[in-house]
Amino acid sequence: MELFRNCWGLAPELLEVCADIAYRHDHLERTSIDLSQVVSTEYRADSVIELRDHGNAVVAAIVVEIQLGLDADKKYSWPVYVTALRAKLRCPAVLLVLTPEDSVAQWARRTIDIGHPDFHLRPVVISFDDVPRIDDTQAQRLPELAVLSAMAHRDLEAAETAVTAIAPLPEELKRLYLDVILANLPEALRRTLEARLIKGYQYQSEFARRYYNEGREKGHQEGHQEGHQEGLRAAALAIARGRLAPFTADDLAAIEGLRDERLLTKLIGALAEAGTPSEVRTAFERLLRDPASSRPALDTTAGG
Repeated sequence: MELFRNCWGLAPELLEVCADIAYRHDHLERTSIDLSQVVSTEYRADSVIELRDHGNAVVAAIVVEIQLGLDADKKYSWPVYVTALRAKLRCPAVLLVLTPEDSVAQWARRTIDIGHPDFHLRPVVISFDDVPRIDDTQAQRLPELAVLSAMAHRDLEAAETAVTAIAPLPEELKRLYLDVILANLPEALRRTLEARLIKGYQYQSEFARRYYNEGREKGHQEGHQEGHQEGLRAAALAIARGRLAPFTADDLAAIEGLRDERLLTKLIGALAEAGTPSEVRTAFERLLRDPASSRPALDTTAGG
């Protein structure tokens, strides 16, 4: 929902690319979500977007509803949203329902029979299966669409496109959107993307570089020297999980046993810079076998 609230152009863009519904307009405005009438019942949509022409006249309006599950009441309130908004603005009104679940999409697409002859409402429903894969040009023009694409496709390519697109946005939005992108990735891909963000060889923006550094600084602010060490170890683990195939329990134990910040930093660089999977494995094992590094790097006390 925050994507639609932060980017008014997302709703008409989705209607055009996914449902072939386009309105000629000059600019957009977000209007009140309150569609209540004189009667006591309240009708509040998730978001309402007005499409306006060059003279600022409203040419169309979009009611946006985020639907995460089945809700029989919506089959009664949705027609009210459309007709009330049409009456309020004196313009065409369309209902856009977005859902991540295909089963919910199938339910929401069913035609709503109002009861009056030839008066039916069939919501425009877009599920994650309908959201297109966004290229770099589209992503730069509409970063929120790239974030939605990353949520829908849940792969590394879509996620990287979205991360690049959100780089110019205000800090608060970047943090929100990055959390969304990472949260929707499968675990292995999330760790790979985190590793690339931490290393910074893919994303050179100040925001991407700070993603890891802030975690380290937090440890210092709390007065714990271990904060720096833990940050480095977390970075090494994230990169190793993404680049070592397979990543074994022995690999995990070896990294968790490292206590030397110099060696942790060296390990991060070696894992990130190696090319092929075999080169990554060779670099990893060479570093851990280094006689000059093994003793100070590993905690060999009885207490672990």
